[in-house]
Amino acid sequence: MNDAEIPPTVEPADVRAVPPVAPRAESALPPEPARGAAPMALRPAGPSAGVTALRAHKPGRGDIRTAALTLLAEEEQLNGNQVVQRIAERSQGAWRPSPGAVYPALEQLEKDGLIEPLEGGGRRGFRLTEAGRIHVTENREQGEAVWRGVAFAGDARMREIDTLCEHVVTAVRYALYEADDDRYAEVRGVLVDTRRSLYRLLAE
Repeated sequence: MNDAEIPPTVEPADVRAVPPVAPRAESALPPEPARGAAPMALRPAGPSAGVTALRAHKPGRGDIRTAALTLLAEEEQLNGNQVVQRIAERSQGAWRPSPGAVYPALEQLEKDGLIEPLEGGGRRGFRLTEAGRIHVTENREQGEAVWRGVAFAGDARMREIDTLCEHVVTAVRYALYEADDDRYAEVRGVLVDTRRSLYRLLAE
């Protein structure tokens, strides 16, 4: 497969046509490590926007609300700590919201009339109201999307790939530190070849 055979919608135009970049007079990169120092001791550079896109969606308060509602639809009664535990179990520990984030979300759901408190057993639990059950049913796709993101976050293979991508970005930036035109061309060639190999996999 050559570049012309890669569907234009598969790869953004700004990635397909990477212009050569002239070296800067002063690099924003940290100084080169001392000879013999371990590369991993350096502070890694942050990933680019393209690498960040590989990450699972970072859950927010809205996701906690959705997760709590779907959990209550399954188990009928839970307290805040149990919501934290269930989320952590489903994500294999990748998402463990704090009680300080869960309890305000539950309080807001109560104010919205979607859940109601239950006293007993020494802890204040909650269950869905009729309006809450209707809400869960009408927003089932949203709930499924949140749990798909949780499953993605808990996938050890994806976490490994995500970390590898960050390391590649860091390696590229160090390779370009005070680089001349030849080094820029070499690094760009490696990246273009890698991109082409990945799209060959998609085409198989």
